[in-house]
Amino acid sequence: MRNKKTKVLCSAIAISITAAMLAGCGGNTGETKEGTNAETKQETKAADTDEGTKAADTKAEESKDAKKEGGITLTLYGNAGDTQRPFMQNIFKLYEEKTGNKIDVQGIDTDNFENVALTKFQTGDIPDLFMHFGGYGLDAYNPKENFVDFTDAKWVSDIQDNVLPQTKRDDVVYGLPFWEASLSGTFYNKKIFEEQGIEVPKTQEEFNQVCQKLMDAGITPMYMAVKDVWPMLYQFGMDPIFQNEDNLKKINSNQIKYADIPEMTDLANWYKTSADKGYFGKSYNTDTWDYASEVLGNGEAAMMLGWDTWLYTDYDSESYTYKADDFGIMPAFVGTTKEGTFEGPNCSLMLANKNGKNVDAAIDFINFMADPENYNVAFDGISTAPCFKGQTTIKTTPQYDAAVDWVAEVGRPSIANPEIIGFSQNDGGKCIQELLVGNVDAAGCLKMMDDARIKVATAQQVEGFK
Repeated sequence: MRNKKTKVLCSAIAISITAAMLAGCGGNTGETKEGTNAETKQETKAADTDEGTKAADTKAEESKDAKKEGGITLTLYGNAGDTQRPFMQNIFKLYEEKTGNKIDVQGIDTDNFENVALTKFQTGDIPDLFMHFGGYGLDAYNPKENFVDFTDAKWVSDIQDNVLPQTKRDDVVYGLPFWEASLSGTFYNKKIFEEQGIEVPKTQEEFNQVCQKLMDAGITPMYMAVKDVWPMLYQFGMDPIFQNEDNLKKINSNQIKYADIPEMTDLANWYKTSADKGYFGKSYNTDTWDYASEVLGNGEAAMMLGWDTWLYTDYDSESYTYKADDFGIMPAFVGTTKEGTFEGPNCSLMLANKNGKNVDAAIDFINFMADPENYNVAFDGISTAPCFKGQTTIKTTPQYDAAVDWVAEVGRPSIANPEIIGFSQNDGGKCIQELLVGNVDAAGCLKMMDDARIKVATAQQVEGFK
């Protein structure tokens, strides 16, 4: 997260080249079995030949041999930060204790995750287990050729209805959504608002007025860790735009560009105008996410874009004046819709390499994760809305509970990040960086975003971009 700013074009080209080469990678198809769990036995789709059956039997024998030697070690690649989430660490530990197997977690740096992971897959370095978010971003990893098809797994019926679509590509379930079902919007310090006589805004205009009033009181309205790029979270403002199915269909078939959508210009202008007015403070270009807790906790800034569960998984409540419960959450007001917008959960998936020698053990691990007895241990006390219907040990955040009716009015699913082909939170954020420092105007910023997105879609040979 803390790499120095790089040009978006270089990153986009790197991703597009590896994505294009990846389309040809994969492995031999073959039947795979879970082996030890008859009740949840799962077969991959490419398992209809005698050759495939023999391959699976060979893998099963290898797995048995490994167990005799003291257990199987499953290699897992994932975003370094994501693999360290408390519930992930809990499930890894529980699995190792119960089975004697090991999870070799190899975290990949956040800023370089897609480039590094895609390169590994293209060169055939595909782990037993892989953590990645769903949607179009998963297509670059050739899921049909590389990942186990879990469509018929018993646990699919246990996934929450608003989460299930994120597990699928072309109606095939490829991964288990083992993640926080968080609510995203704008944190606000309730005590500061009360002290300053500020009411929680309900519209974009009222939000702008709140920012100015905080400025006049000598308080930074919003903490924006621009240096780290991703915390700008500009995708929140894109959800209302691409909730329009016509916009989403046309952007994904190259019939329109970002620059053709007025609300995208409004989004870019909101970031530039807010920065110029001082709403992000004086040092936003060098501010990093590492200091988010400190700045909010000491009251230097009154608001920040984020997700509710962060206050209970990452925020250091004990070290600062303001505790987690001193914050509320309201919609993100970033220029694209009058009433603002909450973003629903965007869940990371656990996927299994269907061509690996440890495929049976990898499937067993995912089924282990999907067992209510086990996921309720892993998520015990975690502040989150449920991903699974059988979750009983989680606790929803007070921020979510207080905003639940508001969410019903202006809440939207996560759309931009998982559904726009070629979307990159980091690369798009770098375009906004260029806008904020004055290297481009709003039109130039959107052109950079379009160019990067189109390169990825073209490399993936998406219809309309070939």
